[in-house]
Amino acid sequence: MGNERHIAKIQALGEKQKVPALAKYCKNKDAELRTAACRALAPIQQDEAYNELVLLTRDPELSVRMAAVTALGDMGRKSGADHVRHVMSVDSNPELIKACQTAVAKIVNSDSKR
Repeated sequence: MGNERHIAKIQALGEKQKVPALAKYCKNKDAELRTAACRALAPIQQDEAYNELVLLTRDPELSVRMAAVTALGDMGRKSGADHVRHVMSVDSNPELIKACQTAVAKIVNSDSKR
């Protein structure tokens, strides 16, 4: 019931690039809020945002791992491809593998120099 309000707040934090506040949501016990945090971090080109997404690729919840690899793909950092490939090597979920392949393709085709 209250998640819609939290998700709207997470989106607003993302628009304002408030990474420390978003990092708190990355550790929330609610997977839906961790997933929303991944989406909010994706466009933020800061090391802290990137590091939070890398940590979330190891989340126990599939939806969070999928959001994290997708966000890393959207972020476009070349080093993100290594983390996404690692997820592919240790996880056998076909949906997640497909998300990883898409993310790696986005990263490879990205103009990001980082």
